[in-house]
Amino acid sequence: MNKGFSSVYVVICLSALVFLLLCVCELCEGYAAGSICENVCLNAGSSVLSEYQPDLQRRYGIFALNSYEQKLSQLSSFYIRHALNGTDILVRPQLAECTVSTEGMEGLQTDVLAHQVDTIGVMLTAKDGLELTGATDLLRSLLDPVNDREDEQASKDLANVPVSENSGGMSPAELKREYDEAMDPDLEIEGGRSLVSVRKEELPTSLLGIRPSSSLLGYAATALVQDGLSPSCLLQARYTIEVCSDLLHIRNDTILGLETEYVLFGKGSDRENEEEMKKALFKVRTAIDLARNLRDEAKMSAYAAAAAACPAIPQPIAVLLFAAIDAARQAKGEVLVLCGGGTVEIIRGFSIGNRRVGTYRDYAMLLLMLLPEQTRLARLMDLMQVNAAYMDGAAFAFRDYCYGFTLVAEFEKRSILPQVSGSRRSGTVEQTHAYR
Repeated sequence: MNKGFSSVYVVICLSALVFLLLCVCELCEGYAAGSICENVCLNAGSSVLSEYQPDLQRRYGIFALNSYEQKLSQLSSFYIRHALNGTDILVRPQLAECTVSTEGMEGLQTDVLAHQVDTIGVMLTAKDGLELTGATDLLRSLLDPVNDREDEQASKDLANVPVSENSGGMSPAELKREYDEAMDPDLEIEGGRSLVSVRKEELPTSLLGIRPSSSLLGYAATALVQDGLSPSCLLQARYTIEVCSDLLHIRNDTILGLETEYVLFGKGSDRENEEEMKKALFKVRTAIDLARNLRDEAKMSAYAAAAAACPAIPQPIAVLLFAAIDAARQAKGEVLVLCGGGTVEIIRGFSIGNRRVGTYRDYAMLLLMLLPEQTRLARLMDLMQVNAAYMDGAAFAFRDYCYGFTLVAEFEKRSILPQVSGSRRSGTVEQTHAYR
């Protein structure tokens, strides 16, 4: 009798111990499966983000991918299932459902684009700092001889390659020259380039309701009140100057030649934007020259003498009129100097390092900082859209793209312990994947 009770007692203890071990195993498997699901979703998100638009990234450093949610869901599911196949079969979870949402990261969100532009602007500003210290020149002097030797040797090797039968009788050097010309066509149009062939209703500025600037200086004060002179203004202006062509630095692989001027004024042709730019430069220089004239005692004496010959006009008003006329005359010549590639100092005697501040690009950068952020970024997106579509040879529109997505994946795993709801446990992973 006692042996029977002892046996029952031992069985109960062993059963409890086995059940405890199963619970521990189940708990460990649950943590392992959860960790596996988190990691495979991270890898899948990174893999999907690698499907970015290549021309947009190569030319502008901006990352965006097609926002077709069904396609993103299918891609995510593929990468997740592929990653799960490499996990331990004992704790391998299975993907039950995968959904993707791009809400809040649409391609027309200028505030989301601003993060990428600001990041590149920081790098460009750091590059400017290196150039001022002379570090860039030192590196260039060290690396250029190496690069020159490599380029020279590559050219010799290319010239010595025999003509192939499949090349139409053309040498490799001639084929390379033909390729370079095809990739860098001349889009110059008589009278300047324009957006006449572009569907303007599909441009980001049209979709966001951004109109061309009637007067840049007229709403600069409003922009300063709305956005203020934040660091983003400087970074985005620096980025625009770097990636966009302008009156003195025209590229041949862009739809518009005067891209910086388009960002400033938003007109549909180079001719209109050039006229607006010259007007803006004239107004800026007139204001600066007028302030200088009013502080110049010699000129003020000459204005007072001229005003004395006009007794019908009160002398203070006459002096101001003569000073303004003289400032306008000076500004007219200074605009010609700037548009011809010369330098007109914004502040006399002020320089950064050994460089005088007063080139055409310096004035353009100053004007860019006065634009409202949304206007500046939306017009940049216009240029990116039309040029990316031209370079890729296919339709491209920011409204069909996004800067990231939210991934929600539901997983199932077979349970060791019996459950009332069934033999499988489920869990959900939610992650946000975006370009940083």
